[in-house]
Amino acid sequence: MRNWKDVTRRDFLKGVAVGSSILIGSSLLGCAEKKPEETPTATPSPEQPIKIGVLAPFSGPFSQYGPPFINGAKMAVEEINSRGGVMGRPIELSVRDTKNDPNASATSFEELAYSEKVSAVIGPVSSDIGLATSRKAEETRTPLLLHLAVTEKIHKKSNRYTFRTNPSAPLWMVATAEYIKKKGYKRIGAVIADYSFGHSIEAGIKEHISSIPGVTVQVEVAPVREKDFTPYLRKLKDLDPEFMVLTGHPPGCKVIMKQALELGFNSDGYVGPALLEDEWISALGEKVTEGAMAFAATDYGSDAYIKTAERYREKYGEYMNNMAVDGYVNIYHLAWAIEKAGSSDPEKIADALRKGKYENPLFIYPLSYTEWGDLSEPKLALEAFKPGAPPGNVNPGAFWHIETVFVSPTMTPPVPEA
Repeated sequence: MRNWKDVTRRDFLKGVAVGSSILIGSSLLGCAEKKPEETPTATPSPEQPIKIGVLAPFSGPFSQYGPPFINGAKMAVEEINSRGGVMGRPIELSVRDTKNDPNASATSFEELAYSEKVSAVIGPVSSDIGLATSRKAEETRTPLLLHLAVTEKIHKKSNRYTFRTNPSAPLWMVATAEYIKKKGYKRIGAVIADYSFGHSIEAGIKEHISSIPGVTVQVEVAPVREKDFTPYLRKLKDLDPEFMVLTGHPPGCKVIMKQALELGFNSDGYVGPALLEDEWISALGEKVTEGAMAFAATDYGSDAYIKTAERYREKYGEYMNNMAVDGYVNIYHLAWAIEKAGSSDPEKIADALRKGKYENPLFIYPLSYTEWGDLSEPKLALEAFKPGAPPGNVNPGAFWHIETVFVSPTMTPPVPEA
């Protein structure tokens, strides 16, 4: 059995020679009527690919998350296949666009499970998509690694096939509350989007931030597709917030900060959800270093990240952001689980994921799980844009780099409903 923890650490630090190409299934197949258990399963040959489904946004309001995620996944697949694959079999990706449509995404999941016969699926971003696809994961008994679909409502105690790779939304506010207490802020403004993730963040704000003694919090709710946030910001102007929580509005967080600065806000920080560096730079230019912050699972200061990001830049000509890291780690995580299970069977992989503990040097926490698939040892890093380029060939010529300003203690995942 290959020790994926040891292999990835060695290859991260030494680099890898990537020689084989990725296989991506792009055809849209009709949903099969028969369930897998109704169809005899042939014993796979050593050369038969292990299929992994990818459900990511390539259109719609979250489309900026999809391309780097799939590129990170593709790079990991090429590295693994160049070393002989998993159990002597290459990995093949079958990719679908979620289009920010829960019903279409659920149908795509069925196609991947029944027609493509994937061993696992990665990639949903929106919480609404996560809710729809998680139900299909449980119905089809196909492991689903959630990307940034982090509403706590996805997980039930009965879940056995849905796994997080980033902490759930309430924990983001636990980490934010710890940072606010550390900095001693007293006036907190927030803008959230009117959908499931935004409301999860709002619930976390009320529970963990509003309860801090001496802290005043004001929350404004805006539509997901809103472009002009000045009416909401004007309502917050009298508060004169020292810190702005924009985590609950992923599509608008960069624009909100830009418009807040134009309105004369003097907040120390404007924290969004996950890092999307290019989006922040595009919206704010050099003002991004005046307080733009976001959460990440990535250890940006590690040698492992620097070496991996340099390979990513050489391959794609782009900066390796948090989305690309997540796609990359997801594939290595599944390769580890398949080796641990000794099988490409979805149920055996799910069991290996649930009972195992995978540590990757790019992440600040191990991927270990509760019985229902939530992270059992989650942490969050708060990252800030700082002046000056990062080291090495990660992003040469840039006027900015990412710096970790706070890492939360290990948090306790919420206990879901029965």
